[in-house]
Amino acid sequence: MSKGRARRNERGVMDIGSILMMGIGMVFLAVGFIMFPIVTTATTTLLAWECSANASFTDADFTGFTPIIGITPLLVLIGYLSAAVFSMFLGIKMMKGGAGSSKLDLGAVLMLGISMIFIAIGLIILPVVLDAVCPLVTGAGMLSSSDYAGLIPILEVTPLLVLISFVAGAVITGFFGIKRLGAG
Repeated sequence: MSKGRARRNERGVMDIGSILMMGIGMVFLAVGFIMFPIVTTATTTLLAWECSANASFTDADFTGFTPIIGITPLLVLIGYLSAAVFSMFLGIKMMKGGAGSSKLDLGAVLMLGISMIFIAIGLIILPVVLDAVCPLVTGAGMLSSSDYAGLIPILEVTPLLVLISFVAGAVITGFFGIKRLGAG
């Protein structure tokens, strides 16, 4: 058998994009399990929060905040596991020739990194938000409930909105990061 004929029969071309996608899936898996205890510790601290201006005012006094904080670690873990499975699926799909190419899109990788940062920043900012809103709601600040009609209920839901916006930002940037990587 000649060399030329042997090369024609060779199969098994490897697409670097598919390997990259599966590697990103493994990174999501690892980061998910690394972030889980950090997120759990941060949410435990938030669940034990008390207002410094009025100790009787706690996280439970904010509208809908406590149940969402309680489920945040589970949402983060499921999100990272889902991103890992989706990335690996795209890698296998690319390997079989179903989608994607072998180009590295730096913007997509940056979007994936930013999605991880959104969760961390959200959990860092939440105690600041709680401490800023508490004096306004309890009357320890310069604001009283009679000064502005309807403002107190909006202030009581503000921490929940901040948390949801950061988690949504993480989900959206992560989704589009993976989508851009898969599209190549």
